[in-house]
Amino acid sequence: MASFNIYIAFGVLVIMTSGAVMARDVDPIKANNCETKMTTHCVIEVFASIFKTRTVSDDCCHELIGLGQLCHDALVKKTLQNPLFKINDTSVILSRAAQVWKKCTLVGKDVSPTPSP
Repeated sequence: MASFNIYIAFGVLVIMTSGAVMARDVDPIKANNCETKMTTHCVIEVFASIFKTRTVSDDCCHELIGLGQLCHDALVKKTLQNPLFKINDTSVILSRAAQVWKKCTLVGKDVSPTPSP
């Protein structure tokens, strides 16, 4: 009877481990449809602000906030995995990405709702 309980515990452990592995393999970019939530113009503008130290317009900030922080972070990390961008200092890029996100959240807070007639 004790060996039967060990087999059950082992089976539960295997199932839990395989679930964790499957969850880890899910691409957050595809899972959250991140690739279709911004215009090409704003994607380029945000990219340039992170990788080339340019600024993001308020309109593109609104699109970035609409994209969501999970997508923003996932796209930056995915870009850094590309061999063309491995020459960049990862900590600097992640810091710039966080600064762009923070700036855009502040821009988003500055928008006041239109008054009702």
